This record gives sequence, structure tokens and C-alpha cells, in this order.
Amino acid sequence: MNLGRLHLVASFLGFAVLLRGVTAQPQIVDPARKPTGRVATCTTSGCHAVQMDHKVLHGPTAVSACDVCHEYKEPSLHTFDLKRPGIELCSFCHIDKTTTSGPVVHEPFAKGQCAGCHDPHGAESHALLKSPSMSQLCLDCHKDAMKGSHAHEPAAKDCTQCHKPHVADHARLLLKPANELCQSCHEDVAKSIATMKHPHKPAQGSCLDCHSPHASDNDRVLKKPPQELCTTCHVEVAKSIAAATVPHGATTDAKSCINCHTGHASDHPKLLAQDPAASCLVCHNKAIVVDEKRTIPAANEVAVPEFHKHGAVNTGECGACHQVHGGTHPDLLVEQYDKTFYQKYTESAYPLCFKCHQRSMLTPTDSGEETGFRSGTRNLHALHVKDHGRACVACHNVHASRNDSMVADSVTFGQWNLPLNFVKTPTGGSCAPGCHKPESYDRPAK
Repeated sequence: MNLGRLHLVASFLGFAVLLRGVTAQPQIVDPARKPTGRVATCTTSGCHAVQMDHKVLHGPTAVSACDVCHEYKEPSLHTFDLKRPGIELCSFCHIDKTTTSGPVVHEPFAKGQCAGCHDPHGAESHALLKSPSMSQLCLDCHKDAMKGSHAHEPAAKDCTQCHKPHVADHARLLLKPANELCQSCHEDVAKSIATMKHPHKPAQGSCLDCHSPHASDNDRVLKKPPQELCTTCHVEVAKSIAAATVPHGATTDAKSCINCHTGHASDHPKLLAQDPAASCLVCHNKAIVVDEKRTIPAANEVAVPEFHKHGAVNTGECGACHQVHGGTHPDLLVEQYDKTFYQKYTESAYPLCFKCHQRSMLTPTDSGEETGFRSGTRNLHALHVKDHGRACVACHNVHASRNDSMVADSVTFGQWNLPLNFVKTPTGGSCAPGCHKPESYDRPAK
């Protein structure tokens, strides 16, 4: 490039900055006074003064150097041609902005349609955009990009926070590869995916598999509502939810899956936001009832030593007894659990309890070794359940108790809260419930 061209470029760019705020009031000019020969200026005569009426002026416009871009075609008719074809008209000065080489080129730019986005004379911004903002300019063509009630903030403010306007090295004119670009802002998400025990495979892939980069009708700019999005991959879960006659409320509200699971990574199995028991107790914090006045503390609270938790509760495996996505039994139980106080025993009774406990504990043999609830060799489980038709709920709590073997302090009998008055001894115990006179038992007794 020769020195004259460099001087011209520098002068025009300097004027574009120095003349911010310069305006000229357009004058009404009689069309009959249209020039029939060459004129010295185009703007100060009042003919094209409107081209000067901008907050920021293009360098050539600022110094009335119209002949940088225009040349007479026929002076007597006052008609003009552009001096150079297509993008060459702009690239003559804007050397650093106009290279069309690169793997990804914006189509209007590749076609030399600079005036589609920029006003060649002046505008309200230094970039001489034709619209009030960059985002509005982009939306003039990309009309559907911001459809949705939840907008991604960078997309709503300025598209160039993520995209280059002319040429880029990455698809969609992105400044960086898609995931790297997202994680440059969402650093906490990037850290969790990299460091937590259980990363979500889609999150290790492309953020755009689940999220819209611009806008959507879903919270967190998700492409679909949470349940619909998750069950696109988790088909079996979708089937269990659809087949459930007893739905789990956590799967059917607006948040659905993300009530319990995190979408990116977790230190807990199955991407649970907390450990399994804590995840359940966020909502079911009153479910683990010891008696009518006291409950087991929620997860992460100070433990109370006198509480005995049922095995599955103690290990935090609520799913051992409950269907977490939806089921066919009350309380989302995996098997039928009848809460009727009196029940005639059958070999198919109490299927939930006997998923873990052995039915041999009800064998009325002389040895009595199958159960600790015996007086000598007399099997008192068999006596209560088989002979007298008492259900498990007649004596036991299902989640927690202050007594060994989950023996309850009191149980519900009709409208009455029936106290058991259980007292443990080293080799047995006693109870004094309302259903019979006080009784005691002792394992070594003959």
C-alpha cells in the first residue's frame, strides 16, 4: 500500500471519531436546481445534508470526500457509479475487517453486502450499524433466534459476545468451539464436569444437545421441558412414568427430573443432587416418623443416637421399598403393603416385608431359633401373625424407632393411638398394650 492511501485511511478514521455528535440540519432544495455539471461539494450545498445528520460519521462523509466511493457517470444528468465493485469498495480502506479467507464466512459478507448491515455515511454507533443495536441488527435476518420466554443474556444483549460478524475459525461464526465458549462464562459447570465422580455424558459432549444458545420457552434455556428432554434418552424411565397409576409428584411438576437430579455432574450415583436419602427428605422430611411427636432428623443434621433406622433407611436406599419415578402401589411402594391392623395370614401376605425378611421367621417350630421374638422355644412371631392375625403394622414402625427391631412406641388402631409400652430386657422384653394384658417373654426360659 502506498503512503497516500495510508494517509487517506488514517484521516477518514480520525474524522469518524472526532466528529461524533456533529449534525447538519437538512435543507429543503428545489428539485429544479439539480446540478447539470460537476460540483465541488455534495453536502454543504444542502442537497445531501441528510447524509451528515448522524451521531457518528463515516470518515469520507465527515470531510465531504464523496468521491472516495462515488464517481460521476454523467455530470449533465448528475448520475454516479460506485468506484469499485462489491466488497472491494470497503476493503480499499477497511483492510483488517474485510478478509474473506477462513473456514467460516458470514454469507452477506462473502457476497460483499456490507451495506446490508452498515450505513456507508453514518449511524448512532462507531460500527455504523443500520439498527440501534447489534442484536437488533442480527434479528433483522435471524428472526427466529430469540423466540422464547427465557432469553440467554449474552444473546439478548450483543450477539458478538459469542459470534464474529465477518469471518471465524469455528462453525456458526463462534469465537471458540461451542463447549469451550459456554464454559468460558459457566466456569462452575465446567469445573463440576471435570472434577465430580459422575459426569453426565451429554454434558461432556455438546451443551447444545440440551440447551438453546439464544432463547427458549423453558427455564435454563432448555430445548424442551425437563421431563421431555431427559426421557429423550432415558426411555425406560419415560415408560415407568407413563405406566404409573400412582405418580410421583416430583416427576410431574414443571421442574420434574431436576427436582432430584443435576444435569451436568454429581458426586452421587445417578446424578442425584444429594445422597439418595437426603434427596428424598428434601420433600419428605416428615415421612420418617418415630412417633406422633418426633421424627428422624433430616440428612446432614446432628444424629440422635437413640433412634434406630430401618435397614434401607439407615443405608439411604429409599428405592429399596419405593418406586422413585412412579408405581402401582400406594406410597409408591415396590410391593403391596397392607396397613390393616387385623389380617388373616396367607403365604402371599406381606410381600413388601418379605422382600428382605425370611418367612421362616413365622415357622412355629420347637427350636424357635428363626426369630429373637420367642419365649423359650415358643415362636411369638408365629403366634401373633399366623395364629392371631396381627399385621406387621400392629407392632412395628416402618422407618425408624427408639426401640430395637423397629418396635413402635405406639400404633394406630382405628382412631386410637395405641401405646405398646415396650420394655427391652437383656434376654427378652415385655409390653402392655391396650389389646391384651401385660405380657413378657424370655428367650432362655423353658
